[in-house]
Amino acid sequence: MGKRKRIEKSWEELEKEFYGDSYYFIAGYTSGGAPYGITMEEAEEQGLLEEEKNDDADKDLDLPF
Repeated sequence: MGKRKRIEKSWEELEKEFYGDSYYFIAGYTSGGAPYGITMEEAEEQGLLEEEKNDDADKDLDLPF
């Protein structure tokens, strides 16, 4: 793994530890590095989250293979 990949991976891990899964969509970052965008709560309020699908519904599909 190259140096750049290690740096990117470590940044992603650090970001996930610090911000967790609280963002639905990160639109960008401030000059200080803080993310801004839509939180999971805002996405839920706006109806952006899909309801969990029932796996049994997929079994009923008539597939040609």
